[in-house]
Amino acid sequence: MSKKVQRILLGKGLDDLPFGASQDEVEAVLGKAEETDELDMKGERSVAWHYWEIGLSLNFDEGQGYRLSSIDVAAPEVEIFGEALMGKSREYVKGFFDGQDIGDSEDEVQRGLIYPEANLSLWFNGGDLEEIQWGVIEE
Repeated sequence: MSKKVQRILLGKGLDDLPFGASQDEVEAVLGKAEETDELDMKGERSVAWHYWEIGLSLNFDEGQGYRLSSIDVAAPEVEIFGEALMGKSREYVKGFFDGQDIGDSEDEVQRGLIYPEANLSLWFNGGDLEEIQWGVIEE
C-alpha cells in the first residue's frame, strides 16, 4: 500500500484496495497477511486477513466470490470525507457523519454506531473512535 494518506471510499473500498479485488490482487498491494482467519458468519463463510502493523483487516466473503467485500481500519491517519477521525469523541464523530449524506445512524448495543444505508460501522473504546468498518453496498 502506498505511503500517502489512504481515503475511505464508502461502498468502494480504500484508495489502493477496491472492493471486488481478488486475494491475489490484494496480496500484490499489501503483501502476505500477518494473520488469517476463516469464519462462518450466519451460514456464509468468510476469510479475514489481518495486517496488524498497519491497522487493517480485510474480509473476503463467500457471497462475493471470496473477493474483497469489507475493510476494518484502525490506522489513525486514514481519512473519510477528508478528515482523520480516529481518536475523536463519539459526539464529534456522530455530528460529523450526521452532516454527510449517508442516511441515519443507529446506536449499536455494544459500543458502536451504524449507518446501514452506507454499510458503515463505527466502533468506540472509552468514548473515542477506535475502528471504522465498511463494505460493499448491496443494491
